[in-house]
Amino acid sequence: MNEGEEGARRARGVIPPAGPLRTLTTATLVNTVGNGLYYTVEVIFFTRSVGLGVHRVALGLGLAAVVGLLVSVPSGHQADRVDPRAIVAAATLGQGVIMACFTLVHSFSAFLALSLVEGLCAGASGSTRSVMMGRFGQGEERVHVRAYQRAVTNFGMSIGIALSGVGLALDTRTAYVAMVLGNAATFLVAALFVLRLPAMAPRPVAPGERRAPMTVVLRDRRYLAAALLNGLFAIHFVIQSVGLPLWIVDHTRAPRWWVSVLLIVNTSMVIALQVRISRGSGDVVRAARTFRRSGVLVGLACVTYSLAAGLPVVPAAAVLLAGMVLHTLGELASSGASWGIGYGLAQEELQGQYQGAFNLGRGVSGVVGPSLVTATAITLGRVGWLILAALFVLVGAAFTPLVAGDARARAAAPEAR
Repeated sequence: MNEGEEGARRARGVIPPAGPLRTLTTATLVNTVGNGLYYTVEVIFFTRSVGLGVHRVALGLGLAAVVGLLVSVPSGHQADRVDPRAIVAAATLGQGVIMACFTLVHSFSAFLALSLVEGLCAGASGSTRSVMMGRFGQGEERVHVRAYQRAVTNFGMSIGIALSGVGLALDTRTAYVAMVLGNAATFLVAALFVLRLPAMAPRPVAPGERRAPMTVVLRDRRYLAAALLNGLFAIHFVIQSVGLPLWIVDHTRAPRWWVSVLLIVNTSMVIALQVRISRGSGDVVRAARTFRRSGVLVGLACVTYSLAAGLPVVPAAAVLLAGMVLHTLGELASSGASWGIGYGLAQEELQGQYQGAFNLGRGVSGVVGPSLVTATAITLGRVGWLILAALFVLVGAAFTPLVAGDARARAAAPEAR
């Protein structure tokens, strides 16, 4: 292979080829730049600019998240029956309109109403987007699509977060409104790019679906177990957003700003390595083994984080950095494995409602994660970190017998689930 061919090969590993995948990736990049702008100032905008109390803002955002979970399976089911691209575009457009309307809010009732509608659109977009990406191929191809989107999401968020620093420095209503409207505009642009994707035909009606249209997945106990295990494993994201910052500030001598350094390391690794590390996860058996390794890596990260307590500043910072590297490697591998299992264990003709159920399982981390992490790592200290380490090792290992049982069931009764 000559030098030019080698360069082209490497480029194909980083940049999607021209066509639908590049269009989808562009939509993701544009939208996540806006998300980075917004999520940095979301609570600040509603408290400082609109004048709402912190607890009221938290209540509204929490209820919106619940609404998003409730519509996950129904919207996924609809994505099987109609073009999922149309649902994603409509939901994304709705989010953009709601974002723009947030700039007109002056009361809690208006904020709550808009938040609930935004949660509905976000929930519908999340599950149907998984279906839409699943239409880009089979097995390994699907995992690559998801890996591209996750890498680009982190890149776009990083840009948006960096740009938001300007608005935070100005600290004026005009600056905050501009960032919210900027986010709204990216939703609208993203919706237009989604509509440029090729039309996707509805799936044929499955035999079991004729009896109970939206409950096929709810009778698939193995798939629901996989969704629940994935949700439990996703608690490791809560460690990054909640547990680790509290641990560093309250229990170690590392500087407070080290939290930002660790998150930058995490984001950079995801951007650079997600596509590469996800390779091979399209096979469910290999994905299950990858989950097992991921559990060990995240477990080791928890143990490493615990060792930072009591150390001097520099050693504590170094130990935390080592923990984040281990954690991110586990995160990267488990992300690819979760996509492989989420698609691979589903009934192909019912990917919509199955992906909705898988996203619903992921909601477990948001519901129980903060309480679990604070009750263990923050309250119990080193012992709590060891409990979390054991949790991730056990959950990661549980995928192997689950996938093996599903394979045996399919072999014994190919038409049954």
